[in-house]
Amino acid sequence: MFKRKIILLAALITMFFISSCSIFNNPTSIKSFVKVKTTEGDFVIGLYEGTPKHRDNFINNAQNGTYDSVLIYSVVPHGMIKAGLPLNNEEEDFLTTNFIKTSIESEINSKLIHKTGSFGMYRLDNDKNPDRLSDPQLFYFIDGIPLDEKTLKTLETKRNAPLIADYIRVFLDEPQNKFLEDSLTQYKISGDKENYRRLYLELTDSVKPRIKSDGKELFVLDKFQIDKYLEHGGAPIYDGQYTVFGEIVLGNEIIKTLSDVRIGMYNKPKANIYILSTSVLSKKEYKNYKKSTNN
Repeated sequence: MFKRKIILLAALITMFFISSCSIFNNPTSIKSFVKVKTTEGDFVIGLYEGTPKHRDNFINNAQNGTYDSVLIYSVVPHGMIKAGLPLNNEEEDFLTTNFIKTSIESEINSKLIHKTGSFGMYRLDNDKNPDRLSDPQLFYFIDGIPLDEKTLKTLETKRNAPLIADYIRVFLDEPQNKFLEDSLTQYKISGDKENYRRLYLELTDSVKPRIKSDGKELFVLDKFQIDKYLEHGGAPIYDGQYTVFGEIVLGNEIIKTLSDVRIGMYNKPKANIYILSTSVLSKKEYKNYKKSTNN
């Protein structure tokens, strides 16, 4: 009897280990679904197994009616579309209140990226939230742009430009590097773009070790990200900044519909767009719903 219990325990541990490895190796595995009904159309989100805290939080919100009659309140065409804000609330105040009370620990994962159709939880900015904790209610989805390798390289450069510029400025302020600053200024004044670019690239290489030694990381897209963005498009500039926890698995046309709405200041839609309700679907219910929408 004792031996059988040991064998059973070993089998359970093995199954748990295999399951854990599967999630680790494939964090985009989907077993949970949420249907979102809006004034502009309906869609279904598949929630990633690799982000259990965010998955469970969103399921609880959907079951508790948190998203009944809230706004899709910000639309950046071909970018981030934000949702979940109650009527007559301001984003900054709402984020600050929730940050103090019920933020969610970051589950940022390099395999969970901002491809077109991806879902993430929004959050307070880095100055007030260096650990990138997620807001428990406000979320976003991505309407990305088609991307090629040249565009990806340009986005990478633009993302790193402010940090590199700050380090180059400090580097040139050092007395022994004054002559480099003079050369850079002369090239700029004379319109010698080729030599200006050459010297700036050399300065960039000079400050990269300092950036690394200060514990800061430059934004670099790996092969996985590049391949996914070439296939799906998206918004790579948000990678590493927010927790992506799911993707639209049915009703992707809603993204294009929302991207075309008229917007005003702060990317706010001219006419209110509401999430009317949300409902959690089992895998079977999702398959039946998918079949019914295809008929």
